[in-house]
Amino acid sequence: MPYPPWVMKHKQKGMYVNKVNDSTYRIYRGHSERVKGTKKVKRIVDEYIGTITEKDGLIPTKPKIKGEVRTLRSGGYAILWRFCRANLQRIPQLMGDDAGAAVLASAILQVIYGEASSFLYSCDWVSMAYPDVTFPLTPLLEAEARRVATALRSTLTAVFGEQASLVMHAAAFITRVWVNGQWVNAVVPQACRELAKTYDFRWEV
Repeated sequence: MPYPPWVMKHKQKGMYVNKVNDSTYRIYRGHSERVKGTKKVKRIVDEYIGTITEKDGLIPTKPKIKGEVRTLRSGGYAILWRFCRANLQRIPQLMGDDAGAAVLASAILQVIYGEASSFLYSCDWVSMAYPDVTFPLTPLLEAEARRVATALRSTLTAVFGEQASLVMHAAAFITRVWVNGQWVNAVVPQACRELAKTYDFRWEV
């Protein structure tokens, strides 16, 4: 059956539409399967997308959330991985994986927050990049972490100049969210997108 233009505007390949009334339609993604033992074909709904009305357009359905929802800050790590990757990769090669991970986790947190602690570690993507690090570090490893942090700050200053502090402040608003069993990137604020475009990097990790 033909659908009004305001419905077809939202319909794409693999999507199907059911009419509720003259001003309301439901749209979903689906596929067809043959009924075993017959020539009949039934349509299977894979995803209910939402409702389309002439007045409001597409009204997406709210996704069902299962299990816990968790948020980690990821912007600071994304910047350091983009501009200091060579240093980050070299430390574990020189110190071994465990010691190198501990030093890097502490150094990165110091650059982002000015200090390193179990609390900050648990709230930042660093805990995913370098898991199972225990704070405080031994005095020897902590001294090395401070040295690495100084080198990382120097690199960021060389890249961003006087804007380095602004970029690191912006990083606090970049997060990843654990929802429905997977990590997804939260929407990046417009001001942060503009910074990324100016300095040619991506906030995603």
